[in-house]
Amino acid sequence: MLATLVPLFYEDMSVASYCLYAQKENLYEHPHLLGAGKYDGAGSIVGIEVFDSVSEDDLVANCTIVIPINNISLFSNIEQQLTGFSGRIMLLIDQSVKPEDSYFKRIAALKSEGFKLAIKDLPLASVEVFKPMLKDFDLFLINSDTGDVVKQAKEFKKVLPDIDFCAENLHSKEEFEAAKDSRLFKIFEGTFYRIPINKKDTEVTPIKINYMKLMNVINQKDFDLEDVAGVIGQDPALSIELLKIANKLTLNSNIRSIQQATALLGQKELRRWLNTTLFNGLAAGKPNEITRLSLIRARFAENLASAFDYAMRKDELFLMGLFSLLNLILDMPMDDALSQVGVSNEIKRALVNDDGIFSPQLQFLLSYEAGDWQEVSRLMVLHDIEMHEVYDAYVEALKWYGSMFIN
Repeated sequence: MLATLVPLFYEDMSVASYCLYAQKENLYEHPHLLGAGKYDGAGSIVGIEVFDSVSEDDLVANCTIVIPINNISLFSNIEQQLTGFSGRIMLLIDQSVKPEDSYFKRIAALKSEGFKLAIKDLPLASVEVFKPMLKDFDLFLINSDTGDVVKQAKEFKKVLPDIDFCAENLHSKEEFEAAKDSRLFKIFEGTFYRIPINKKDTEVTPIKINYMKLMNVINQKDFDLEDVAGVIGQDPALSIELLKIANKLTLNSNIRSIQQATALLGQKELRRWLNTTLFNGLAAGKPNEITRLSLIRARFAENLASAFDYAMRKDELFLMGLFSLLNLILDMPMDDALSQVGVSNEIKRALVNDDGIFSPQLQFLLSYEAGDWQEVSRLMVLHDIEMHEVYDAYVEALKWYGSMFIN
């Protein structure tokens, strides 16, 4: 199984929900799933196994969980399959659900059980016949790929004045701004928040400059632990975090000084901790999802190092994932951003030019996050990677993020 979480945002760019996208089998090894076979086993909700491995707080940080279902799984034992998330589950259906009495009754029953409801891909021409059912719905998704979302929303609003709208598949910041300015949407979804800036803006605040200087030092092949300890000791916030993480990683050590902590962690662990911690500082003021995505991507890349035959370079792959959105964090072109923190040439080639030995894995990460299961399946076959390796690597990255960065 493959599974990923796609964020939905409020207009202030805080995360409203995560939508679970999942695929049961490798599409290249089971091509029948591209056709009618996609409904094989549709009575169960694909992807919910991820909840068995990751606690709900670690997984979604108390956000609503959106789970797509179809006209078959709608009548499965959803109440039993989705336990322990009272009031947080939003079921997302599409036009495969028909405006018939049996569907109306089932929808109403799920609503009475505390499930939230959303619908997507419903044409304007079909809204009138669906209206008796839609009165129970919380969210109506409007797809930008089918036309201007603002124009569509104005038409849908005439028929559905009381339902919240979500602008779906927004691919640019311009689309997002237009949808937001219309005041017609409560929720926004798409890759717009990952789009690089067009202007060259290299102004960085003094504290961020200090962080980047420190990152440049620790990413050199060899660095002096005492020198780094001295720099950390001048920053109370960093000092506190270092002592916390050192005690966390070395149980019962009772570490009491910065020098002791840096010596105990050593270059490798200190480099990893500082990169992630300083990165969080650089990302202050940016959408939280960019920070979360970068950190999970870093761990996911590291976990897949062996699958891509780069087990000995997993630390580089961690940095590649961590810095893969650094251009957005620093508001400058990627090549300029990477020059501020110090990384290997192979990381630069992957992130700036989309080539080199790490480029295939970067493309795999991006396809996986987007839920592009056809491309993910193709790459798994090409690199002889088992599905369970990928799923386990992703779930472990979620758990790692939860244990390290969610209090």
